[in-house]
Amino acid sequence: MLETMRNQAQSWIAKVILGGVVLSFALWGIGDYFLGSHIEPVAEVDGSPITQAEFAQAYERQLNNYRSMLGSQFSKELVESLGLKNTTLQTMINRRLMVEQARKLGLVVPASMIVANVRQEKAFQSAGRFDPQRYRILTRNMGFATPQDYEQELARDLLIDMLQRTMTDSARVSDAEVHDRFVHDYEKRVFAAIIIDPRDLEKEVSVGPEQAKAWYEAHKQDYLSPLRVRLRLVDIDPAELAKDLTISKSELDKAYEENIARYTKPEQRHARHILVKVGQQASEGARKAARQKIEAALKRIRGGEDFAKVAREVSEDPTAAKGGDLGWFSRGSMVAPFEEAVFSMNPGEVSDIVETPFGFHIIKLEGIRPEQVLPLEKVRPELEAEIRRNMGADEAYNLSQDLDDALGREGSLVAAAKAIGLSVREIGPISATEALADPVLADATVRQRAFSMQPGDPVDIEETQQGHFVAIEVVERLEPKPLPFAKVAERALADARLAAAREKADKLAEEVLKVAAEGKNAEALAQRFSLPKFISKPVRFNGDGDKADWLTRAVLDNGFALPKGAWLKGVQQTPAGLTIVQVQDILAAPEDEFAARKEQIRQQVRQAKGAVRFARWMSALRDEHEVRIHQDVLSRL
Repeated sequence: MLETMRNQAQSWIAKVILGGVVLSFALWGIGDYFLGSHIEPVAEVDGSPITQAEFAQAYERQLNNYRSMLGSQFSKELVESLGLKNTTLQTMINRRLMVEQARKLGLVVPASMIVANVRQEKAFQSAGRFDPQRYRILTRNMGFATPQDYEQELARDLLIDMLQRTMTDSARVSDAEVHDRFVHDYEKRVFAAIIIDPRDLEKEVSVGPEQAKAWYEAHKQDYLSPLRVRLRLVDIDPAELAKDLTISKSELDKAYEENIARYTKPEQRHARHILVKVGQQASEGARKAARQKIEAALKRIRGGEDFAKVAREVSEDPTAAKGGDLGWFSRGSMVAPFEEAVFSMNPGEVSDIVETPFGFHIIKLEGIRPEQVLPLEKVRPELEAEIRRNMGADEAYNLSQDLDDALGREGSLVAAAKAIGLSVREIGPISATEALADPVLADATVRQRAFSMQPGDPVDIEETQQGHFVAIEVVERLEPKPLPFAKVAERALADARLAAAREKADKLAEEVLKVAAEGKNAEALAQRFSLPKFISKPVRFNGDGDKADWLTRAVLDNGFALPKGAWLKGVQQTPAGLTIVQVQDILAAPEDEFAARKEQIRQQVRQAKGAVRFARWMSALRDEHEVRIHQDVLSRL
């Protein structure tokens, strides 16, 4: 959603104040009701309200997260069925309590930590560098009115993380708990499976046109035409806007100065070295021997021998074969003592002995490449393209804001677009599959919006991953309806045949399971019923060891709770088909590996115990505070 909508839809609120009328409006389909000057909070924590606007922003961010995860499968109905509204509110309450508690404990997030987190986030970088423009656009797209709002939320996240880690890291773990976890995680099992694939039985069932027609009549909802919509669409394309923008000399000069570091190639130096290694924990005797060896090498060089020749014979570095050649490098590439020596030398000069954490070095400086600054004329095309992109993005955003305000004044997308000089494209009727060919509707967020709206719904503006701003109005919605039998007869016949095969497979699987319960082994069952038998590789509880598609989570959960030789209860539904599974062998966890894995497992157990401990603490903290949730308000949103 756009910033104005996110920021409590201020332009709409202004109209309420100016008009002196009561107005209800939609915020992604969530109705806020303004009765006079009173807005009911969604919840209260110790009397402090969580406002509808706060909740709306948090809920929208959650919706955007689900849109990104689910793509075309996203729908509000789905997330509402998952209780996302209540989950969002509970999280907001918990966060408020945790931030307050963290501050009481004196936990503080330094500004430097916030800056470091922002600048190191790869999503905010272009060409490996922090990009302020990208940062501003992406934080707005995440649902924050300004980057400062994002930073405040990040500070709260870091504060909460500090509090949570303080509690979880203090959980105590005994050696017995660590060993029990090791046994659980590293024990392996071998499973045998008898698998019945219904598709293999299709040739044994007979289904004719009459059965296919009967199947179709009973399952018409499986043979629907695709949903189609007729749309009006406004696409604000920053690249198109950028074509008409002019770049002044002052703008170009300013951008060049601001980005001068990008166009500056730092001074480089070409050096060779000889290294005699000395470990950090080396004895005094070893250090003395290494010192004598490097001194002897330096004496040879001072005596006139070729540096590269001595390096090949003496150096213990991989560069010895190349005469100690390190090539060209700039500051920041070498450890401090080595770099300090190299950058204080003149070409042809040989250093005294230099000690670093790697050992003793002798360095020869071969050459110097001075710092180079690429002139403006050489980088002009790249810089102009970047300025144009940024200007286009800003112009597109400003136009989207103008359109957003115009939508509040006008009665339709057509009228709003006309008011600010934008064109409207008529599309459709079109299906979701057909929409993939459209360059604008190909964007998952825009497409999902187009096929989830109803005629008459408020027009919303979405920002795409390519930086477009797109407004959609649904004019007509052609709901799916059953296709005539003649168009799906072949499909219905195949489906009816497969259904009959599944029924036959179900009966066979139950018969196999019954015989298995009598004590038969997998080999005997496979021979008796002429079915394929599969043997897994030794597999751990987490699935490592074998990726067979019949080794589902349910099979592993049940199989690791049974003794050797036992059959899992019930027929297992797996991607491979109807599966009857036996625990064929149990391989104990390798005790000789315990010592090497002990501390890693201890940390895992500590985290698990810490998470439980934290959850209990959170529950107790909630009990200490007065929390009121206004379900009537929440249900209206």
